[in-house]
Amino acid sequence: MITAIIIDDEKNALDVVAFQLKNYCPEVKVLKLCHGGEEGIKAITELHPDLVFLDIEMPKVNGFDVLDSTKHLKYKVIFTTAYDQFAIKAFKYSALDYLLKPIDIEELKTAVNKIKKSQEGDFRNKLDLLLTQLNFPASVPKKIALPSGEGYEMIPYSNIVRCESDSNYTIIFLSDKRKITLSKTLKEVEGILNYVSFFRIHHSHLINADHISKFYKTDGGYVLMSDGTQINISRNKKEAFLEFINQH
Repeated sequence: MITAIIIDDEKNALDVVAFQLKNYCPEVKVLKLCHGGEEGIKAITELHPDLVFLDIEMPKVNGFDVLDSTKHLKYKVIFTTAYDQFAIKAFKYSALDYLLKPIDIEELKTAVNKIKKSQEGDFRNKLDLLLTQLNFPASVPKKIALPSGEGYEMIPYSNIVRCESDSNYTIIFLSDKRKITLSKTLKEVEGILNYVSFFRIHHSHLINADHISKFYKTDGGYVLMSDGTQINISRNKKEAFLEFINQH
């Protein structure tokens, strides 16, 4: 049995996660619902949960304040967030779990299963890495190691134009017209590509915004990439994408 507390400043969000855990993750026992960061810090200190579902955007005491105030205690975290593009990139780079609101039940179950298998030391290392990235974003590496026939090739993020899903594989298209096929799903590759310019524009496509030549609002919205490829924008991604390119 995994003991847990849920921390969020919205009562509805607390109730939803509690309901989902009760009905779909019976191995998780919720000890307390905490309305806000201050109440969350107190609960972590007094109840010593195995797991904390932690909202990030909270007034006065946010999720990172909670982490900082309780860093001497041992517990694991699954973050919940509406979305913050930079924070999400930091989560992916550190390989920590986060859930986008509204929370998908299958993603919740997957995150809980990963927590069950993770080791305490490994989790703490990832948490330290996350906090480092949030405090010092310039320290994010500028290259990624991609497997080649002889070993690994160090590819600058800026050379990656786009990534395309091919079942359980991902094809990476480079600016020099080369293609590299990885035995990883696009979701896994998205987690590895932490550089701020990458955006999952479609279920099958992850693009580097630095290689967008044009953005067209017609026909539902699509982009023209520097390699001449036209990629449609998923309807459910369009609002987030527009905000992303306005900030980029």
